Amino acid sequence: MEALRKAMTRAAAPVSIIGTVGGFIGDIVAPLGNFAPWVALVSFIFTLIGLFGFLALRRKQGDLAWDSPVAGGLLIAGASTLIFGGWSILFAVGPERGYLAENIKPIAVVQAQLFDLQEDVTQIKETTGETATQVVAMATAQAEGFAGIQEAFAQLQMGEGTLVENPATPQEWYSNARLYQLRGDTANAIKAYEGYFQFNLEYVDPLIEYSALLKASEGIARTRQIMIEMLNAHPENLSLDLAVGRLLDTPEERLERFIALSMRAPQYGPVFAELGDEYTRAVGSTPTQDLIQKQADAYTTLFKLEEQQLFTRYYIDKLQAEERLQSARRTLDAFASAQTAFSKIDITITHYYNGTSFVFAFAEAGSAQKILFGIDDPEPKMDTGRNASGIANIYIPPILLPVGEHTVYFQYLDANGSASEVYSRAFRVDPVTVIFQQLPPDFSTNTIPGTFTVGILGDKIEDAKAYTYNYSLDNDSLSETLEGFAMGTIQVTGLTPGEHTLYIQATGADGRKTEVVAFPFTVQ
Repeated sequence: MEALRKAMTRAAAPVSIIGTVGGFIGDIVAPLGNFAPWVALVSFIFTLIGLFGFLALRRKQGDLAWDSPVAGGLLIAGASTLIFGGWSILFAVGPERGYLAENIKPIAVVQAQLFDLQEDVTQIKETTGETATQVVAMATAQAEGFAGIQEAFAQLQMGEGTLVENPATPQEWYSNARLYQLRGDTANAIKAYEGYFQFNLEYVDPLIEYSALLKASEGIARTRQIMIEMLNAHPENLSLDLAVGRLLDTPEERLERFIALSMRAPQYGPVFAELGDEYTRAVGSTPTQDLIQKQADAYTTLFKLEEQQLFTRYYIDKLQAEERLQSARRTLDAFASAQTAFSKIDITITHYYNGTSFVFAFAEAGSAQKILFGIDDPEPKMDTGRNASGIANIYIPPILLPVGEHTVYFQYLDANGSASEVYSRAFRVDPVTVIFQQLPPDFSTNTIPGTFTVGILGDKIEDAKAYTYNYSLDNDSLSETLEGFAMGTIQVTGLTPGEHTLYIQATGADGRKTEVVAFPFTVQ
Protein backbone atom coordinates (compact mmCIF):
# COMPACT_ATOMS: atom_id res chain seq x y z
CA MET A 1 0.00 0.00 0.00
CA GLU A 2 3.04 2.26 0.39
CA ALA A 3 3.39 2.27 -3.37
CA LEU A 4 -0.24 3.34 -3.74
CA ARG A 5 0.24 6.20 -1.25
CA LYS A 6 3.26 7.45 -3.15
CA ALA A 7 1.40 7.31 -6.46
CA MET A 8 -1.51 9.32 -5.04
CA THR A 9 0.88 11.90 -3.60
CA ARG A 10 2.56 12.40 -6.98
CA ALA A 11 -0.88 12.71 -8.74
CA ALA A 12 -2.27 15.21 -6.22
CA ALA A 13 -0.56 18.26 -7.69
CA PRO A 14 -1.67 17.82 -11.33
CA VAL A 15 -5.17 16.84 -10.18
CA SER A 16 -5.44 20.04 -8.12
CA ILE A 17 -4.31 22.16 -11.07
CA ILE A 18 -6.73 20.44 -13.48
CA GLY A 19 -9.64 20.82 -11.07
CA THR A 20 -8.96 24.46 -10.27
CA VAL A 21 -8.21 25.65 -13.80
CA GLY A 22 -10.99 23.57 -15.28
CA GLY A 23 -13.49 24.91 -12.77
CA PHE A 24 -12.43 28.50 -13.40
CA ILE A 25 -12.64 28.20 -17.17
CA GLY A 26 -15.94 26.30 -16.99
CA ASP A 27 -17.44 29.02 -14.77
CA ILE A 28 -16.25 31.82 -17.06
CA VAL A 29 -17.64 30.21 -20.27
CA ALA A 30 -20.87 29.04 -18.56
CA PRO A 31 -23.08 31.30 -20.74
CA LEU A 32 -21.91 29.41 -23.83
CA GLY A 33 -22.84 26.05 -22.33
CA ASN A 34 -22.02 23.48 -19.64
CA PHE A 35 -18.93 21.71 -20.96
CA ALA A 36 -18.08 19.89 -17.71
CA PRO A 37 -20.16 16.77 -18.54
CA TRP A 38 -18.19 16.28 -21.78
CA VAL A 39 -14.84 16.60 -19.97
CA ALA A 40 -16.09 14.15 -17.32
CA LEU A 41 -17.11 11.69 -20.06
CA VAL A 42 -13.72 11.89 -21.81
CA SER A 43 -11.95 11.49 -18.43
CA PHE A 44 -14.04 8.40 -17.68
CA ILE A 45 -13.06 6.83 -21.02
CA PHE A 46 -9.34 7.44 -20.28
CA THR A 47 -9.90 6.01 -16.78
CA LEU A 48 -11.17 2.74 -18.30
CA ILE A 49 -8.26 2.59 -20.73
CA GLY A 50 -5.78 3.30 -17.90
CA LEU A 51 -7.38 0.67 -15.68
CA PHE A 52 -6.99 -2.10 -18.27
CA GLY A 53 -3.37 -1.05 -18.90
CA PHE A 54 -2.56 -0.93 -15.16
CA LEU A 55 -4.09 -4.37 -14.49
CA ALA A 56 -2.02 -5.89 -17.26
CA LEU A 57 1.11 -4.23 -15.94
CA ARG A 58 0.42 -5.27 -12.33
CA ARG A 59 0.18 -8.94 -13.34
CA LYS A 60 3.75 -8.66 -14.55
CA GLN A 61 5.32 -6.30 -11.98
CA GLY A 62 3.15 -6.62 -8.86
CA ASP A 63 3.16 -3.59 -6.50
CA LEU A 64 5.93 -2.03 -8.57
CA ALA A 65 3.26 -1.16 -11.11
CA TRP A 66 2.09 1.69 -8.83
CA ASP A 67 5.36 3.41 -9.48
CA SER A 68 4.74 3.62 -13.25
CA PRO A 69 3.36 6.40 -15.57
CA VAL A 70 0.36 4.12 -16.29
CA ALA A 71 -0.67 4.24 -12.61
CA GLY A 72 -0.20 8.02 -12.55
CA GLY A 73 -2.36 8.47 -15.65
CA LEU A 74 -5.06 6.18 -14.17
CA LEU A 75 -5.23 8.21 -10.94
CA ILE A 76 -5.29 11.56 -12.75
CA ALA A 77 -8.04 10.40 -15.17
CA GLY A 78 -10.12 8.95 -12.32
CA ALA A 79 -9.80 12.10 -10.23
CA SER A 80 -10.67 14.26 -13.27
CA THR A 81 -13.81 12.18 -13.79
CA LEU A 82 -14.96 12.81 -10.21
CA ILE A 83 -14.05 16.52 -10.25
CA PHE A 84 -15.74 17.36 -13.55
CA GLY A 85 -18.73 15.21 -12.66
CA GLY A 86 -19.14 17.46 -9.63
CA TRP A 87 -18.61 20.61 -11.71
CA SER A 88 -21.33 19.39 -14.10
CA ILE A 89 -23.88 19.39 -11.30
CA LEU A 90 -22.74 22.74 -9.88
CA PHE A 91 -22.80 24.50 -13.28
CA ALA A 92 -26.20 23.00 -14.14
CA VAL A 93 -27.89 24.48 -11.04
CA GLY A 94 -25.79 27.65 -10.91
CA PRO A 95 -26.40 31.13 -12.35
CA GLU A 96 -26.59 31.53 -16.12
CA ARG A 97 -23.34 33.54 -16.36
CA GLY A 98 -21.43 31.52 -13.75
CA TYR A 99 -20.69 31.97 -10.04
CA LEU A 100 -17.73 34.31 -10.46
CA ALA A 101 -19.33 36.71 -12.96
CA GLU A 102 -22.54 36.74 -10.95
CA ASN A 103 -20.76 37.83 -7.73
CA ILE A 104 -17.61 39.67 -8.89
CA LYS A 105 -18.29 42.58 -11.23
CA PRO A 106 -14.74 42.92 -12.68
CA ILE A 107 -14.89 39.31 -13.76
CA ALA A 108 -18.28 39.93 -15.37
CA VAL A 109 -16.77 42.86 -17.32
CA VAL A 110 -13.79 40.79 -18.41
CA GLN A 111 -16.15 37.97 -19.39
CA ALA A 112 -18.25 40.27 -21.59
CA GLN A 113 -15.24 41.97 -23.19
CA LEU A 114 -13.27 38.80 -23.72
CA PHE A 115 -16.04 36.75 -25.36
CA ASP A 116 -18.56 39.44 -26.29
CA LEU A 117 -20.92 37.14 -24.41
CA GLN A 118 -23.71 39.61 -23.79
CA GLU A 119 -24.39 39.99 -27.49
CA ASP A 120 -23.91 36.28 -28.14
CA VAL A 121 -26.22 35.20 -25.35
CA THR A 122 -28.87 37.62 -26.53
CA GLN A 123 -28.50 36.35 -30.09
CA ILE A 124 -28.65 32.74 -28.96
CA LYS A 125 -31.81 33.43 -26.99
CA GLU A 126 -33.41 35.24 -29.93
CA THR A 127 -32.48 32.46 -32.36
CA THR A 128 -33.79 29.83 -29.98
CA GLY A 129 -36.99 31.80 -29.53
CA GLU A 130 -37.47 32.21 -33.27
CA THR A 131 -36.85 28.51 -33.89
CA ALA A 132 -39.28 27.55 -31.16
CA THR A 133 -41.85 29.94 -32.61
CA GLN A 134 -41.42 28.40 -36.06
CA VAL A 135 -41.74 24.85 -34.78
CA VAL A 136 -44.79 25.66 -32.69
CA ALA A 137 -46.38 27.63 -35.53
CA MET A 138 -45.80 24.80 -38.00
CA ALA A 139 -47.14 22.14 -35.66
CA THR A 140 -50.15 24.28 -34.81
CA ALA A 141 -50.84 24.98 -38.47
CA GLN A 142 -50.63 21.29 -39.36
CA ALA A 143 -52.82 20.22 -36.45
CA GLU A 144 -55.51 22.84 -37.02
CA GLY A 145 -55.69 22.32 -40.76
CA PHE A 146 -53.90 25.60 -41.54
CA ALA A 147 -56.92 27.50 -40.27
CA GLY A 148 -54.80 30.58 -39.50
CA ILE A 149 -53.55 30.85 -43.07
CA GLN A 150 -57.06 30.44 -44.41
CA GLU A 151 -58.30 33.17 -42.09
CA ALA A 152 -55.47 35.49 -43.13
CA PHE A 153 -56.23 34.88 -46.79
CA ALA A 154 -59.93 35.53 -46.23
CA GLN A 155 -59.04 38.90 -44.71
CA LEU A 156 -56.90 39.69 -47.75
CA GLN A 157 -59.79 38.88 -50.06
CA MET A 158 -62.03 41.25 -48.12
CA GLY A 159 -59.40 44.00 -48.26
CA GLU A 160 -58.82 43.87 -44.51
CA GLY A 161 -55.22 42.66 -44.48
CA THR A 162 -52.44 44.82 -43.04
CA LEU A 163 -48.68 44.39 -43.05
CA VAL A 164 -47.24 42.71 -39.96
CA GLU A 165 -44.07 44.49 -38.82
CA ASN A 166 -42.33 41.45 -37.34
CA PRO A 167 -43.96 38.37 -38.88
CA ALA A 168 -43.42 35.16 -36.94
CA THR A 169 -46.08 32.75 -38.23
CA PRO A 170 -46.68 31.34 -41.73
CA GLN A 171 -49.96 33.22 -42.05
CA GLU A 172 -48.27 36.53 -41.21
CA TRP A 173 -45.47 35.94 -43.73
CA TYR A 174 -47.94 34.86 -46.40
CA SER A 175 -50.27 37.80 -45.74
CA ASN A 176 -47.34 40.21 -46.07
CA ALA A 177 -46.22 38.53 -49.32
CA ARG A 178 -49.63 38.92 -50.91
CA LEU A 179 -49.99 42.51 -49.76
CA TYR A 180 -46.57 43.43 -51.14
CA GLN A 181 -47.49 41.62 -54.33
CA LEU A 182 -50.74 43.58 -54.67
CA ARG A 183 -48.79 46.82 -54.15
CA GLY A 184 -46.29 45.90 -56.86
CA ASP A 185 -43.41 45.65 -54.38
CA THR A 186 -41.79 42.58 -55.92
CA ALA A 187 -38.59 42.61 -53.84
CA ASN A 188 -40.40 42.64 -50.49
CA ALA A 189 -42.99 40.16 -51.77
CA ILE A 190 -40.19 37.70 -52.62
CA LYS A 191 -38.61 38.19 -49.17
CA ALA A 192 -41.95 37.63 -47.46
CA TYR A 193 -42.59 34.46 -49.46
CA GLU A 194 -39.16 33.20 -48.45
CA GLY A 195 -40.07 33.88 -44.83
CA TYR A 196 -43.23 31.83 -45.31
CA PHE A 197 -41.23 28.97 -46.88
CA GLN A 198 -39.27 28.54 -43.63
CA PHE A 199 -42.22 26.52 -42.34
CA ASN A 200 -42.00 23.97 -45.22
CA LEU A 201 -45.76 23.81 -45.81
CA GLU A 202 -47.10 22.06 -48.91
CA TYR A 203 -49.42 24.68 -50.37
CA VAL A 204 -49.09 24.90 -54.15
CA ASP A 205 -50.22 28.47 -54.90
CA PRO A 206 -47.57 30.32 -52.83
CA LEU A 207 -44.88 28.41 -54.75
CA ILE A 208 -46.50 29.28 -58.09
CA GLU A 209 -46.79 32.96 -57.14
CA TYR A 210 -43.22 33.03 -55.85
CA SER A 211 -41.72 31.38 -58.93
CA ALA A 212 -43.67 33.78 -61.18
CA LEU A 213 -42.20 36.77 -59.29
CA LEU A 214 -38.72 35.29 -59.51
CA LYS A 215 -39.01 34.65 -63.25
CA ALA A 216 -40.15 38.21 -63.84
CA SER A 217 -37.31 39.70 -61.80
CA GLU A 218 -34.39 37.25 -62.16
CA GLY A 219 -35.13 35.06 -65.17
CA ILE A 220 -35.99 31.40 -65.60
CA ALA A 221 -32.47 30.02 -65.06
CA ARG A 222 -32.02 31.70 -61.68
CA THR A 223 -35.59 30.81 -60.69
CA ARG A 224 -34.97 27.17 -61.49
CA GLN A 225 -31.73 27.20 -59.49
CA ILE A 226 -33.41 28.72 -56.42
CA MET A 227 -36.32 26.29 -56.54
CA ILE A 228 -34.01 23.29 -56.93
CA GLU A 229 -32.00 24.44 -53.90
CA MET A 230 -35.22 24.67 -51.91
CA LEU A 231 -36.19 21.15 -52.99
CA ASN A 232 -32.76 19.79 -52.09
CA ALA A 233 -33.25 21.23 -48.61
CA HIS A 234 -36.74 19.68 -48.32
CA PRO A 235 -36.87 16.66 -50.70
CA GLU A 236 -40.00 15.33 -48.98
CA ASN A 237 -42.05 18.40 -49.96
CA LEU A 238 -44.35 17.27 -52.78
CA SER A 239 -45.40 20.78 -53.82
CA LEU A 240 -41.77 21.87 -54.16
CA ASP A 241 -41.18 18.88 -56.43
CA LEU A 242 -44.22 19.93 -58.46
CA ALA A 243 -43.05 23.55 -58.67
CA VAL A 244 -39.63 22.48 -59.94
CA GLY A 245 -41.28 20.27 -62.57
CA ARG A 246 -43.34 23.22 -63.85
CA LEU A 247 -40.08 25.09 -64.57
CA LEU A 248 -38.57 22.41 -66.83
CA ASP A 249 -38.06 23.41 -70.46
CA THR A 250 -39.56 20.61 -72.56
CA PRO A 251 -42.90 18.77 -72.37
CA GLU A 252 -41.02 15.48 -72.26
CA GLU A 253 -39.04 16.56 -69.19
CA ARG A 254 -42.14 17.85 -67.42
CA LEU A 255 -44.13 14.71 -68.17
CA GLU A 256 -41.31 12.49 -66.92
CA ARG A 257 -41.08 14.53 -63.70
CA PHE A 258 -44.83 14.54 -63.07
CA ILE A 259 -45.21 10.82 -63.82
CA ALA A 260 -42.44 10.03 -61.34
CA LEU A 261 -44.09 12.27 -58.73
CA SER A 262 -47.51 10.66 -59.30
CA MET A 263 -45.97 7.23 -58.73
CA ARG A 264 -44.19 8.43 -55.59
CA ALA A 265 -47.30 10.13 -54.22
CA PRO A 266 -50.45 8.60 -55.80
CA GLN A 267 -52.68 10.48 -53.32
CA TYR A 268 -51.26 13.91 -54.24
CA GLY A 269 -53.99 15.53 -56.33
CA PRO A 270 -52.11 18.53 -57.81
CA VAL A 271 -49.75 16.35 -59.81
CA PHE A 272 -52.66 14.78 -61.71
CA ALA A 273 -53.93 18.24 -62.62
CA GLU A 274 -50.49 19.03 -64.06
CA LEU A 275 -50.39 15.69 -65.89
CA GLY A 276 -53.82 16.30 -67.43
CA ASP A 277 -52.77 19.77 -68.58
CA GLU A 278 -49.53 18.46 -70.08
CA TYR A 279 -51.38 15.72 -71.97
CA THR A 280 -53.88 18.31 -73.23
CA ARG A 281 -51.06 20.39 -74.69
CA ALA A 282 -49.52 17.27 -76.22
CA VAL A 283 -52.84 16.31 -77.84
CA GLY A 284 -53.05 19.78 -79.35
CA SER A 285 -49.69 19.18 -81.00
CA THR A 286 -50.08 15.52 -81.99
CA PRO A 287 -53.55 14.07 -81.39
CA THR A 288 -53.38 10.37 -80.62
CA GLN A 289 -55.69 7.96 -78.85
CA ASP A 290 -52.91 7.15 -76.38
CA LEU A 291 -52.51 10.78 -75.31
CA ILE A 292 -56.26 11.38 -75.12
CA GLN A 293 -56.67 8.29 -72.95
CA LYS A 294 -53.80 9.34 -70.67
CA GLN A 295 -55.32 12.81 -70.37
CA ALA A 296 -58.67 11.30 -69.41
CA ASP A 297 -57.02 8.97 -66.87
CA ALA A 298 -55.14 11.87 -65.24
CA TYR A 299 -58.21 14.09 -64.92
CA THR A 300 -60.40 11.20 -63.76
CA THR A 301 -57.88 10.40 -61.02
CA LEU A 302 -57.84 14.09 -60.06
CA PHE A 303 -61.62 14.17 -59.63
CA LYS A 304 -61.56 10.92 -57.67
CA LEU A 305 -58.94 12.29 -55.25
CA GLU A 306 -60.86 15.52 -54.83
CA GLU A 307 -63.75 13.54 -53.37
CA GLN A 308 -61.49 13.42 -50.30
CA GLN A 309 -60.25 17.03 -50.82
CA LEU A 310 -56.86 15.67 -51.86
CA PHE A 311 -56.51 18.48 -54.40
CA THR A 312 -58.04 21.62 -52.88
CA ARG A 313 -56.39 20.99 -49.51
CA TYR A 314 -53.08 21.92 -51.14
CA TYR A 315 -54.33 25.40 -52.07
CA ILE A 316 -54.69 28.43 -49.83
CA ASP A 317 -56.75 30.12 -52.54
CA LYS A 318 -59.68 27.71 -52.73
CA LEU A 319 -61.26 29.73 -55.56
CA GLN A 320 -58.14 29.18 -57.68
CA ALA A 321 -58.30 25.46 -56.90
CA GLU A 322 -61.97 25.27 -57.90
CA GLU A 323 -61.26 27.12 -61.14
CA ARG A 324 -58.58 24.58 -61.99
CA LEU A 325 -60.99 21.75 -61.30
CA GLN A 326 -63.67 23.35 -63.47
CA SER A 327 -61.16 23.90 -66.26
CA ALA A 328 -60.15 20.24 -66.08
CA ARG A 329 -63.80 19.14 -66.26
CA ARG A 330 -64.46 21.38 -69.29
CA THR A 331 -61.36 20.06 -71.04
CA LEU A 332 -62.28 16.46 -70.36
CA ASP A 333 -65.82 17.01 -71.66
CA ALA A 334 -64.49 18.77 -74.77
CA PHE A 335 -62.27 15.82 -75.60
CA ALA A 336 -64.94 13.20 -74.86
CA SER A 337 -66.16 13.16 -78.47
CA ALA A 338 -62.59 13.02 -79.76
CA GLN A 339 -61.89 10.12 -77.44
CA THR A 340 -64.95 8.32 -78.81
CA ALA A 341 -63.83 8.95 -82.38
CA PHE A 342 -60.26 7.86 -81.72
CA SER A 343 -61.40 4.71 -79.98
CA LYS A 344 -63.42 3.50 -83.00
CA ILE A 345 -61.61 0.63 -84.67
CA ASP A 346 -63.01 -1.30 -87.61
CA ILE A 347 -61.64 -4.46 -89.20
CA THR A 348 -63.15 -5.33 -92.57
CA ILE A 349 -62.72 -8.98 -93.58
CA THR A 350 -63.45 -10.13 -97.12
CA HIS A 351 -63.24 -13.72 -98.32
CA TYR A 352 -62.16 -14.55 -101.87
CA TYR A 353 -61.49 -17.85 -103.64
CA ASN A 354 -57.76 -17.08 -103.35
CA GLY A 355 -57.78 -16.07 -99.69
CA THR A 356 -58.99 -13.61 -97.08
CA SER A 357 -58.15 -9.89 -97.13
CA PHE A 358 -58.25 -7.39 -94.29
CA VAL A 359 -58.66 -3.62 -93.96
CA PHE A 360 -57.79 -1.93 -90.65
CA ALA A 361 -59.64 1.37 -90.24
CA PHE A 362 -58.84 3.66 -87.32
CA ALA A 363 -58.56 7.40 -86.70
CA GLU A 364 -54.76 7.47 -86.55
CA ALA A 365 -54.17 5.43 -89.68
CA GLY A 366 -52.74 8.43 -91.56
CA SER A 367 -50.15 9.25 -88.88
CA ALA A 368 -49.29 5.79 -87.52
CA GLN A 369 -45.59 4.94 -87.60
CA LYS A 370 -46.22 1.24 -88.06
CA ILE A 371 -49.05 -1.33 -88.24
CA LEU A 372 -48.47 -4.89 -87.11
CA PHE A 373 -50.83 -7.82 -87.64
CA GLY A 374 -51.02 -11.54 -87.08
CA ILE A 375 -53.40 -14.40 -87.85
CA ASP A 376 -54.15 -16.55 -84.79
CA ASP A 377 -51.21 -14.86 -83.04
CA PRO A 378 -52.26 -12.60 -80.13
CA GLU A 379 -48.89 -10.84 -80.35
CA PRO A 380 -48.93 -9.38 -83.89
CA LYS A 381 -45.49 -9.23 -85.47
CA MET A 382 -45.99 -8.88 -89.25
CA ASP A 383 -45.44 -5.32 -90.52
CA THR A 384 -47.94 -4.15 -93.14
CA GLY A 385 -45.28 -1.91 -94.65
CA ARG A 386 -45.92 1.45 -96.31
CA ASN A 387 -47.68 2.48 -99.49
CA ALA A 388 -46.36 4.74 -102.24
CA SER A 389 -47.36 7.83 -100.24
CA GLY A 390 -45.24 6.72 -97.30
CA ILE A 391 -48.27 5.95 -95.12
CA ALA A 392 -48.54 2.67 -93.22
CA ASN A 393 -50.61 0.14 -95.18
CA ILE A 394 -54.04 -0.55 -93.78
CA TYR A 395 -54.92 -3.11 -96.49
CA ILE A 396 -53.71 -6.73 -96.33
CA PRO A 397 -54.15 -8.57 -99.67
CA PRO A 398 -55.76 -12.04 -99.70
CA ILE A 399 -54.08 -14.67 -97.53
CA LEU A 400 -55.02 -18.29 -98.18
CA LEU A 401 -56.09 -19.81 -94.85
CA PRO A 402 -57.39 -23.28 -94.01
CA VAL A 403 -61.13 -23.80 -93.57
CA GLY A 404 -62.21 -23.18 -90.00
CA GLU A 405 -62.21 -20.60 -87.18
CA HIS A 406 -59.53 -17.92 -87.05
CA THR A 407 -58.76 -14.61 -85.35
CA VAL A 408 -56.94 -11.63 -86.82
CA TYR A 409 -54.99 -9.35 -84.44
CA PHE A 410 -53.50 -5.94 -85.12
CA GLN A 411 -51.68 -3.19 -83.24
CA TYR A 412 -50.18 0.12 -84.30
CA LEU A 413 -47.51 2.55 -83.15
CA ASP A 414 -48.94 6.08 -83.10
CA ALA A 415 -47.22 9.27 -84.23
CA ASN A 416 -45.31 9.42 -80.93
CA GLY A 417 -44.20 5.81 -81.10
CA SER A 418 -46.60 4.65 -78.37
CA ALA A 419 -48.07 1.20 -78.91
CA SER A 420 -51.85 0.88 -79.03
CA GLU A 421 -53.70 -1.96 -77.44
CA VAL A 422 -54.01 -5.13 -79.48
CA TYR A 423 -57.30 -5.27 -81.38
CA SER A 424 -58.80 -8.49 -82.67
CA ARG A 425 -61.71 -9.95 -84.57
CA ALA A 426 -62.74 -13.57 -84.93
CA PHE A 427 -63.83 -14.90 -88.32
CA ARG A 428 -64.47 -18.14 -90.15
CA VAL A 429 -63.09 -19.34 -93.46
CA ASP A 430 -65.65 -21.38 -95.43
CA PRO A 431 -64.96 -23.73 -98.36
CA VAL A 432 -67.27 -21.64 -100.55
CA THR A 433 -66.61 -17.89 -100.52
CA VAL A 434 -69.47 -15.47 -101.12
CA ILE A 435 -69.52 -11.74 -101.92
CA PHE A 436 -72.86 -9.94 -102.04
CA GLN A 437 -73.54 -6.80 -104.07
CA GLN A 438 -76.86 -5.00 -103.75
CA LEU A 439 -78.27 -3.56 -107.00
CA PRO A 440 -80.60 -0.57 -107.52
CA PRO A 441 -84.25 -1.17 -106.51
CA ASP A 442 -86.79 -2.54 -109.00
CA PHE A 443 -89.60 0.00 -108.60
CA SER A 444 -91.99 -2.09 -110.70
CA THR A 445 -92.04 -4.78 -108.02
CA ASN A 446 -90.86 -2.62 -105.13
CA THR A 447 -88.11 -5.16 -104.46
CA ILE A 448 -84.33 -5.18 -104.66
CA PRO A 449 -82.17 -7.40 -106.88
CA GLY A 450 -78.67 -8.52 -106.00
CA THR A 451 -75.62 -10.46 -107.14
CA PHE A 452 -73.60 -13.14 -105.30
CA THR A 453 -70.12 -13.87 -106.52
CA VAL A 454 -69.18 -17.35 -105.30
CA GLY A 455 -65.91 -19.25 -105.49
CA ILE A 456 -64.21 -22.42 -104.33
CA LEU A 457 -61.57 -21.64 -101.72
CA GLY A 458 -58.06 -22.29 -103.00
CA ASP A 459 -59.11 -23.48 -106.44
CA LYS A 460 -57.46 -21.66 -109.35
CA ILE A 461 -59.77 -20.09 -111.91
CA GLU A 462 -57.45 -20.92 -114.79
CA ASP A 463 -57.85 -24.65 -114.10
CA ALA A 464 -61.51 -24.37 -115.24
CA LYS A 465 -62.78 -27.17 -113.02
CA ALA A 466 -66.53 -27.74 -113.23
CA TYR A 467 -68.72 -27.29 -110.13
CA THR A 468 -72.41 -27.45 -109.38
CA TYR A 469 -73.71 -24.90 -106.84
CA ASN A 470 -76.90 -25.74 -104.97
CA TYR A 471 -78.29 -22.76 -103.05
CA SER A 472 -81.40 -21.24 -101.47
CA LEU A 473 -82.37 -17.97 -99.77
CA ASP A 474 -83.51 -17.79 -96.14
CA ASN A 475 -83.94 -21.57 -95.91
CA ASP A 476 -81.58 -24.53 -96.19
CA SER A 477 -83.49 -26.42 -98.89
CA LEU A 478 -80.73 -25.82 -101.51
CA SER A 479 -83.46 -25.94 -104.12
CA GLU A 480 -81.75 -23.74 -106.73
CA THR A 481 -78.87 -24.90 -108.96
CA LEU A 482 -76.08 -23.12 -110.84
CA GLU A 483 -73.66 -24.93 -113.16
CA GLY A 484 -70.25 -23.27 -113.28
CA PHE A 485 -66.58 -23.37 -112.48
CA ALA A 486 -64.32 -22.38 -109.61
CA MET A 487 -66.03 -19.01 -109.66
CA GLY A 488 -69.63 -18.22 -110.50
CA THR A 489 -72.29 -15.51 -110.27
CA ILE A 490 -75.79 -15.94 -108.86
CA GLN A 491 -78.41 -13.33 -109.78
CA VAL A 492 -81.38 -12.97 -107.43
CA THR A 493 -84.47 -10.75 -107.41
CA GLY A 494 -87.30 -10.01 -105.05
CA LEU A 495 -85.11 -9.10 -102.08
CA THR A 496 -86.62 -6.98 -99.32
CA PRO A 497 -84.78 -4.73 -96.84
CA GLY A 498 -83.53 -6.54 -93.76
CA GLU A 499 -81.37 -9.46 -92.67
CA HIS A 500 -81.12 -12.51 -94.95
CA THR A 501 -79.06 -15.68 -95.35
CA LEU A 502 -77.80 -17.46 -98.46
CA TYR A 503 -77.30 -21.21 -98.05
CA ILE A 504 -74.93 -22.76 -100.60
CA GLN A 505 -73.06 -26.01 -101.26
CA ALA A 506 -70.67 -26.88 -104.10
CA THR A 507 -70.22 -30.31 -105.74
CA GLY A 508 -67.15 -31.08 -107.86
CA ALA A 509 -67.02 -33.12 -111.07
CA ASP A 510 -65.72 -36.03 -108.99
CA GLY A 511 -68.83 -35.94 -106.81
CA ARG A 512 -67.19 -34.56 -103.69
CA LYS A 513 -69.32 -32.03 -101.86
CA THR A 514 -68.35 -29.13 -99.65
CA GLU A 515 -70.12 -28.53 -96.38
CA VAL A 516 -73.20 -26.30 -96.52
CA VAL A 517 -72.21 -22.66 -96.02
CA ALA A 518 -74.63 -20.18 -94.42
CA PHE A 519 -73.78 -16.64 -95.61
CA PRO A 520 -75.61 -13.85 -93.78
CA PHE A 521 -76.09 -10.51 -95.57
CA THR A 522 -78.07 -7.31 -95.16
CA VAL A 523 -80.26 -5.56 -97.70
CA GLN A 524 -80.46 -1.81 -97.11
